[in-house]
Amino acid sequence: MRAIHIVAGLWLGALATTTMACDLPALVVIPPKDKVGDQSAAIRDATKAYFDQMKVYTDCIQAELTAAGGNSAPTVMKTVLIARNNAAVAEADAVKKLFEASVGPTVVPASQFNQGTPDQKKK
Repeated sequence: MRAIHIVAGLWLGALATTTMACDLPALVVIPPKDKVGDQSAAIRDATKAYFDQMKVYTDCIQAELTAAGGNSAPTVMKTVLIARNNAAVAEADAVKKLFEASVGPTVVPASQFNQGTPDQKKK
């Protein structure tokens, strides 16, 4: 086996180990507007819990990126962590829009989630 295969395997193993430490929260169930009925308080509570858990998840991903070296992290690790963070932000934004369309005003501002790294935000 070539040394590059061994190194690549070790990097992928390290990447899987670090990123599995962050648990993506389960999606909240938000029914269509005409099916909400008297469930709005329960849906609001569940959605708030989802956003709280998503904040913990994105903070965890950001911490993993920082621990990996931030902008100096290995390219593959940095790319995967940023992609996971950005996918979580996109998911939270979609949940926010669905919540607003079905229940009413949002329970948490989507701006609480950080998308990408600071140097990417400037571009």
